[in-house]
Amino acid sequence: MKDKFDKQEGYCKMLGHFLTFDYCRSMNKGLPCSKVLDCWFQIFPVQEFITNNFSAEEQKKIFEAPKSKMLTLTEILEQAQQRLKETNQKE
Repeated sequence: MKDKFDKQEGYCKMLGHFLTFDYCRSMNKGLPCSKVLDCWFQIFPVQEFITNNFSAEEQKKIFEAPKSKMLTLTEILEQAQQRLKETNQKE
């Protein structure tokens, strides 16, 4: 039952305020935040919750290291350049 702890409130270290677990459980494209274990371990058995409710592949996605900001910006710039190039070719 994925919504079992949804009404529990805890402090979000990333956002800097309190919120309910339902946000943390689904904020990462439908998966929990990568910091879910850090924020909720004192409130309920969050590791057990993750193990019981998410497949190994989902857990891998939850806890994989995020891309660096520089890499993300580089990818955005490359996509913009490609769109500009395609637009210029159409003209």
